[in-house]
Amino acid sequence: MCGRYALIDGKRVLTTFTALNKAKGADQAYRDLPRYNASPMQRMPVFAIRKDELVAEPMQWWLIPHWSKDGKPSFSSFNAKSETLHQSRLFAPYFKGSRCLVPADAFYEWQKVTTTHDVRGKSKTVQEKHPMCLRMKDEAPFAFAGLFSIWKDPEGKEHPTFTIITTEPNELLAPIHNRMPVILPEQHFERWLDREYNDTDHLKTLLVPYPARKMNAYRVSSLVSNPRNDEPQCLKPVKE
Repeated sequence: MCGRYALIDGKRVLTTFTALNKAKGADQAYRDLPRYNASPMQRMPVFAIRKDELVAEPMQWWLIPHWSKDGKPSFSSFNAKSETLHQSRLFAPYFKGSRCLVPADAFYEWQKVTTTHDVRGKSKTVQEKHPMCLRMKDEAPFAFAGLFSIWKDPEGKEHPTFTIITTEPNELLAPIHNRMPVILPEQHFERWLDREYNDTDHLKTLLVPYPARKMNAYRVSSLVSNPRNDEPQCLKPVKE
């Protein structure tokens, strides 16, 4: 799964990816950055084709289907499993024609670690969860593959929401967690965003683990475990 991530510099995303640097609305979408500890139900910048043009738009991270009666989350939909997208009643329609890119600088997962402590002269084995930060070795930004939905309230106001697609972990992530978010290379951006392209069999071939050799993982402070903590310290490594 992917339940926390960071996006620091929106302008760097635009300079890194030429396919995105002409997106409309980027300045507004990036207004609330940096975000060091984004969590579900918060609004984050997303790239998508809206009304036949590429836009950068803040969306709520928790997909609400367009057919929802009240626009409230009634089940977990901040992540979507790549293996079942095509047959999911919830996600299949969006996989076919409402795909998006979610820019990020890093994401977090919690690794279960068994440790031994001395308690009153006796050894006690406990299981701890250590927060780990995952990012590119060169610390460049990247983009998650996502899906988006537009729910409209009774007054007709649009409420855009999104989900991040996950897949099996690569060799770096496997000891940490059994899932990882899908990170798309730039050469697939145009096809992924194209809402007229509906060959889901081909699109599924893009939803694979990102190469481990390009990524780095390190332990961070337990500050990141609380979504109310949103500060640079969340990204900094701590000693094992």
